[in-house]
Amino acid sequence: MQWVTPDDQPKPSALSSQAHHRGQRGRRKRASILTVIKLLRMVVFLLVLSAEVYLIVVLGDRFRPVNHFSYFTVLSNVFAACVALLGVFRPVSPQIRGAAVLYMTTTGIVYAVLLQGVDVQTPAYANWVLHVVVPILVVVEWLLAPERTTRVWIWLSFPLAYLIYTLVRGPIVGWYPYPFLDPRPRGYMDVALTCVSVAVILGALAFFVSWAGTKLAQKNSAVLSHG
Repeated sequence: MQWVTPDDQPKPSALSSQAHHRGQRGRRKRASILTVIKLLRMVVFLLVLSAEVYLIVVLGDRFRPVNHFSYFTVLSNVFAACVALLGVFRPVSPQIRGAAVLYMTTTGIVYAVLLQGVDVQTPAYANWVLHVVVPILVVVEWLLAPERTTRVWIWLSFPLAYLIYTLVRGPIVGWYPYPFLDPRPRGYMDVALTCVSVAVILGALAFFVSWAGTKLAQKNSAVLSHG
């Protein structure tokens, strides 16, 4: 049997030094992650800004501000860009960040499932940035800096308000931003079925974003606390 002598035990100064080094590593790691996150947020803002400016320039006289800002894609991207820019300079509420993630994820999924191959009358660069690139970057940013969220049902109020606005305005102006919201070809029943499907996806995504954010935030906190 091997006896442990007092000389073999870690000295308080050694333990203190180890704890200090772990703390330094943890702080450096957090600082590096924060730098990447802020750069990513600035990239999101600049991409959305460039896409919007590009649209205005390319469309020229065909640009209609009211119709343009009647697209869920545009509203979601502008919202996400504002949240990203604000996040470069100050902390943003987890509820607001979570909402941006939900709306951008929905934008990407709806485009991939319902609008892929459909002529959305948007120049290629802006279409690619707003429907593909920015949604991916917003999700990546959330995964790098996940946060706990609650009351996720509040996130669904904007899509509901958007749907009501679109279905009320559509018959008045004779224009709908998306083919699947236009009741003229196949009637309101077809629109209703599509909306129910999207609502189910939205609800599931909302709870998944909240659940994933909470779980990842707990995991990241544990990892960073151990240096």
